[in-house]
Amino acid sequence: MPSTRTRKIVIAGVLGAISALLGWTRLGFVPWFTGASLTIMHVPVVIGAVLEGPWVGLAIGVIFGGFSMLQAAIAPTGPADVWFTNPLLAVLPRVAIGPVAWAVYTVLKRRPKWGLLIAVLTGPLFVVSLTEIVGYSLWLLIVLLVVQNGLLALLGWRIALEKPETALVGAGILGSLTNTILVLGMIGLLGYLPWAALPPIVLVNGLPEAVASAVITVAVVAAWQQIRVGSRQGSDL
Repeated sequence: MPSTRTRKIVIAGVLGAISALLGWTRLGFVPWFTGASLTIMHVPVVIGAVLEGPWVGLAIGVIFGGFSMLQAAIAPTGPADVWFTNPLLAVLPRVAIGPVAWAVYTVLKRRPKWGLLIAVLTGPLFVVSLTEIVGYSLWLLIVLLVVQNGLLALLGWRIALEKPETALVGAGILGSLTNTILVLGMIGLLGYLPWAALPPIVLVNGLPEAVASAVITVAVVAAWQQIRVGSRQGSDL
């Protein structure tokens, strides 16, 4: 239908512009103790894919990547920005964010119990990430394992109640990790950094970005679609 097509074009343009604005104003970069900022510029791609499907997500990803390449060329803020003048690094990984987020969202809506399997497989990565960030200690590891298993139990309970935010969380996390892993993988393939330097970046930067992506995705999509989160309607978290 023409109205549906028009809506998709408008939403792709608006969310693409938001992604570019986050980059241009630096609001999309959150200062982080590692010196490399966390980014949420990819979150509009995830939201667009969840709301309007994979092609809209792909279009927003192209806008995001194209802007990243343009900004790296005309207004770099650090030596690593020069790498992003290469479209293989700036654009190609971002094209996959929307389709992956949409696929995860679609699958978890139909089979929410798969979300628990994904959480079981990825949960230990968060434990390792936090121990890398604050330093290893036995007590910290015990506390983190208790917290992780408590969250898994909570997630299992939410899935049992067939809560729709399970699919949104999955889309936010895996959409974000798609950006992180593909960008870093391309950095490794292009020889900009040694492969051994990349896993710590995934742990210390990529996983916190994935958590932020999940929270923002749930809040925005729940507000837009009036999904009940918790005891209220909308995005009251």
